[in-house]
Amino acid sequence: MLRLFRHSTMSRFLLATTMAFMSQPLFAADFAGAGGPIPDANPVGLNVTFSVSGIARPVGQVRLNLGLTHSFVADLHATLISPGGTARLVIFSRAGFKRTTGMGISANLAGNYVFDDAATSDLWVAMAGLTTAQVVAPGTYRTSTAAQPGISDHGGCSTFLTLAFAGLTGAQVNGTWTLNIADMAGSDTGSVNSALLSIDPQDRIFASGFEDSGPGLGIPGLSNNCRKSFYDFTGTGLASYTVVRNTGGGPSGAMTWFVKNNDGTAAGTQTNFIHGIASDFFLDGDFDGDGISDATVYRPSTGSFLVRRSSRPTDTVLTILHGAVGDDPKHIGDYDGDGVSDAAVYRAGAASGDPSFTLIRLSNSGGLRTLATGENGGFPSSGIDYDGNGQADVAIQTNGGGGVGRFRFFSGISGALFADFNFGTPTDVIVTGSHFGSAVGDVTAIRGSAGNILWTTRDTDTGIGQPAVVHGNSATDFPLSGDYDGDGFDDYAIWRPSVVVGDTKFIVRRSLNPGVPLDVPMGQNGDYPPANTRSH
Repeated sequence: MLRLFRHSTMSRFLLATTMAFMSQPLFAADFAGAGGPIPDANPVGLNVTFSVSGIARPVGQVRLNLGLTHSFVADLHATLISPGGTARLVIFSRAGFKRTTGMGISANLAGNYVFDDAATSDLWVAMAGLTTAQVVAPGTYRTSTAAQPGISDHGGCSTFLTLAFAGLTGAQVNGTWTLNIADMAGSDTGSVNSALLSIDPQDRIFASGFEDSGPGLGIPGLSNNCRKSFYDFTGTGLASYTVVRNTGGGPSGAMTWFVKNNDGTAAGTQTNFIHGIASDFFLDGDFDGDGISDATVYRPSTGSFLVRRSSRPTDTVLTILHGAVGDDPKHIGDYDGDGVSDAAVYRAGAASGDPSFTLIRLSNSGGLRTLATGENGGFPSSGIDYDGNGQADVAIQTNGGGGVGRFRFFSGISGALFADFNFGTPTDVIVTGSHFGSAVGDVTAIRGSAGNILWTTRDTDTGIGQPAVVHGNSATDFPLSGDYDGDGFDDYAIWRPSVVVGDTKFIVRRSLNPGVPLDVPMGQNGDYPPANTRSH
C-alpha cells in the first residue's frame, strides 16, 4: 500500500520584550576588528576577530561594517560567528554565482559595505549585470544565502542577522567574535581594510522606527524570486537526504536525525544529531531566517513545535506554542512574505461539513492569522505559494463527486477563494511542491497503479495536467517533497526501506535529467524520511 501520513499542527515565536532601563546605552556598542589580506584560493581564509565585552543584556540587533577590496566578488565566502560558535550566519557567499552562470559575476568590491537587517537593498540585485571593470556600489545591504557553484540556483535569498544572533545572553555574547572571510578561487585577490561589529541590546527603539522584539521586527525579506528548497538542512540549496530513527526505544524514545549533505552526488558527508521523541511529528521550516531548513518536531502532548535552529544548533531549542490536540501541524510556510517560516496548523471542523480553519502565527508581527479554509472532510496541502505573490497559500482537496477530486485554493493572506477546479481522484495523495513550469506551487497527485506509484502534476500557470509518470513502488516506498537537483523545481522522489542491509535508499527522478534516476543509499528499515511529511 502507498505509504502516507495524514497528521496534525504547528507555530512561530517572538522573543520577550521589556521596557529599557535608564542605564541601558542609547546607541549600539561598537567593536573594531583588525583586517588584512585575504589569502587567495584558500578556504581557511582570514579570521577577523572582535573582542566584545561589557554587554550585560541579551542581543537585540547586530550590524557589520566592512571596508573591502577584491577584484572578483563571486570568489568570497564570509561568515560571522559568535563566541564559542553558539550562533553563526553567512553574511554573503559566492555572490552572483549560481548553477548556470559559469564563474559568476566578476564585479569588484571597493569601499565600505554595511550589512544590516534594516537595509532595503540586496547585494545580489545591486551587482546584477555588472562586469569585471565595475564596482559593486558601497552601501548598506541585507545578508544573503550562499551560492553553490555548479550545484544550485537557490543562492541570494535575503537573511536575518537579528534572527541568528538575537537573544544571545551576556555570557554568550561577551568574548571573541569571528568574521571568517575566505577566497574560494584563484587569481583575483583582495583584503579587509576595516571591520566594525555593532551590537544593540534588546528593547529599544531604533532610528528606523521599529521596536526591537527579536523575531517579528517587521522587516521584509528581499527574496528576489529566490526559492528555497524544502528539507535543505545543510545550506546547499538542495533538499538533503534525511531520515530519523528511534534510538531510544518506545514512544518516548529519543530520535536521531541522520542528514547526508546533498552536494549534487550520492556521496555527500553525513552527520547526525538527537532531536525529538518517537511520538513527535518530524517537520522542517526556516524559523531563523538563514535560508537553511531547521529540524523541527511537533509534540502533540504539549501542542508545541521544538526547533533546532540551523544558525544555533548547540543553543537552547526554540519552543513555539501553537495549536491544540488534533490539529494538523504539517503546513509550515512563509505566509507573510518576510523570508521566515510561519507556524501554521490546520484545524478540521468538529463534524462533517463544519467549517475548518488554518491558524498561522506570523513571524513578521507575532500576530495570529485565522483563515476559514474549507470544511471537515477536506485534506489540506499548504505552506507553498499558489498564486505567485510570494506568500504561502492553502489548498484543500475534497470529493468533487463522480470519482473526481476537487481542489480549492485559499489566499494565505485573507482566506479568499481564488481557484476552484477538478483534478485527479478524491483518494489521491497530494505531494506539496512546484514540480512544473514555474516557482508557483502545483498540484501533484499520486496513486498506486499496478504496484507502482503514478505521479501526475497539474501546472498551475496553465491549468494543464502533465503526462503521468511512474516512479516508485506503492507497497513499500515513501513519496517525498524537495528539490534534489538545484534547478528550482521539486523532483519526483521516494525513499525505499529494505530488510536487506545496505539496500535502503533514496531514488530521485531529477527534473534536470529524468531519464537517469539518482540512487542514494541511506538509512535502514524502520527509519522515517521527514520529506514524506508534506505528502497529504
